Amino acid sequence: MLLLAMLCAACASQGSGQSGRNATATTMQISKTSVGRKVLGEVPPESAMERFELLNREGHRVSYVAFTDTDIGGLVFLDDKLYGTVSKRDARTFYSCRGYATATHYHWARDALGWIDTLMIAATPADHATLNFSGKTTYQSVKEVVSNPLLSDVKSLVDMGTNPFSIFKTLTSAHSNMVEREKYEKTLLALNDLTPGDSEEKVAKIVRPEDISFTTDGMVMAYPRFSVDFYISAGVVKVLQQPSFHRLSRLHAAIFYVPELHWDQCTPSSWMLSLPGDWKPPPAEEKEEDSSTSSN
Repeated sequence: MLLLAMLCAACASQGSGQSGRNATATTMQISKTSVGRKVLGEVPPESAMERFELLNREGHRVSYVAFTDTDIGGLVFLDDKLYGTVSKRDARTFYSCRGYATATHYHWARDALGWIDTLMIAATPADHATLNFSGKTTYQSVKEVVSNPLLSDVKSLVDMGTNPFSIFKTLTSAHSNMVEREKYEKTLLALNDLTPGDSEEKVAKIVRPEDISFTTDGMVMAYPRFSVDFYISAGVVKVLQQPSFHRLSRLHAAIFYVPELHWDQCTPSSWMLSLPGDWKPPPAEEKEEDSSTSSN
């Protein structure tokens, strides 16, 4: 949804174990030669908590993906090359604090440069990583967020190569006939090509925003059907994000809740201090994730 769509052939880099997206367990190897956009597109939707792309203060593209499972919380790429890994604690804190900021103040992307500065500090430099995915869907996974009827008016089916994250082909009754379906997929393909630095006009020409929120220095062009936000400032796309924090903060802010999190520390400079250093996902949460998998 936010990044360049990947063709199914690109899945070969994940190894033979990736032939089934809903396999019980799959593995992805990340190396110096891995391309950030490609990796973000290939992460199974049931294992992706969020993905975004922006330009940092020096104009370099930063791509980030966080996971609902695996021993690694997230990966940071700089100009499509692996920069480092993020711990599970920091990935969850980063997610929840930005959700809190969006729900209580304004969209986190308004302060994106501050948030990304500290994310880069939190990341542990790495030139390789092994991602072992469980194949389980959790309530925070992108797959669940987009298909949740409380959050979206679409029903999502996993399908590679349809959106800029190469995960969803969304079909509703409004798209039941071939003409509407082709129009919908054409819009998805057009969104595939958008990158930070593109103009507001370019986004609007593809499709008018389905929802919008204004800030003092820009706006959030939200597309709930695609679960994507475009943060625009000075007429230029600054941040592209999946899922839509704009939507979640309005309709399902509870998804950002974490026990023991000190919400007053949820700022671009202090979010890393908002959870104890030895924090781990509570057992109750893990059971809830297991049960949600069995029901899907």
